[in-house]
Amino acid sequence: MDFIQSSLDGVLFGSAYSLLALGFSLVFGIMKKINLAYGSSLLLAGACSVWVQEMAGFSVTGLFITIISASILINFYVERICFAPHRGQSGAIASIIASFAIWMQLDEMAFHLLPDRTHSFSSLNLDILQFGEILVRGDQLIHLAIAFTVMILLYFLIMKTNFGLLLRAASENSETASILGTRVALLGTATFMLAGFLGGVASFLILSSDSQITPLFGLWCTFKGLVAMMLGGVGSLLGAVIGGLLLGFIEAHVTFYLGAEFRDIITFGILFAVLVIKPGGIFGGNEIQLYNDLERRL
Repeated sequence: MDFIQSSLDGVLFGSAYSLLALGFSLVFGIMKKINLAYGSSLLLAGACSVWVQEMAGFSVTGLFITIISASILINFYVERICFAPHRGQSGAIASIIASFAIWMQLDEMAFHLLPDRTHSFSSLNLDILQFGEILVRGDQLIHLAIAFTVMILLYFLIMKTNFGLLLRAASENSETASILGTRVALLGTATFMLAGFLGGVASFLILSSDSQITPLFGLWCTFKGLVAMMLGGVGSLLGAVIGGLLLGFIEAHVTFYLGAEFRDIITFGILFAVLVIKPGGIFGGNEIQLYNDLERRL
């Protein structure tokens, strides 16, 4: 029974990790670059939402809308400053260094909005549900439903729309897609904003579950998102989903059986082993797969 309880807890937390990994994978899939400022953009979005709530007295729904809107706008800003001026593979190093600089800037802005080390973050405050010996927080069930709804909508956006077709074409070969008339630069901007939406949802789920936000939240998001993405497969959106759920599963069981102090040690050890055995991750490969791998399995 303890195994089932820990597994369920892992899935509940892992769903938010999957959204973080999807944000990293989307950007890497289209632009072949890592956005190091992604976690800090989510920290600043959370800080903005808390600041606005304190000023305007928003409800939880208003907080949800605010953090997503802020995340989209901040990621748009990051793309314009760091990645738009350095298109193509020749600007890969410059854009990554620029995103590191913006990381510091966004952190400083968040610190000014959150002068105290810990700030409260509104939660749904739902009752704990009991199914036999299994306990489930009501708010986490809502979070799980939101996370998987967003993942399903993302799948249909990527696989069933013209926008998704353009994304997949640009991910396979951006130069060919550009020659055929695809506005790759505009796709890059849209991808960052979509990643911002996913990150905003993930931030709300995580922060409302913890009922607090601290200045370390951005760094935490960066580590969790990158680890989940690398576990599942760099550039694979299906891999990002599986990697996030797997990361949550591993952390929940390590915490229960060994204690929280061993959680990160075991997690990074497993990541190292996966990358040694299969450097691209579980679903990774030589080509950026996006949702083509999922379509082949359906």
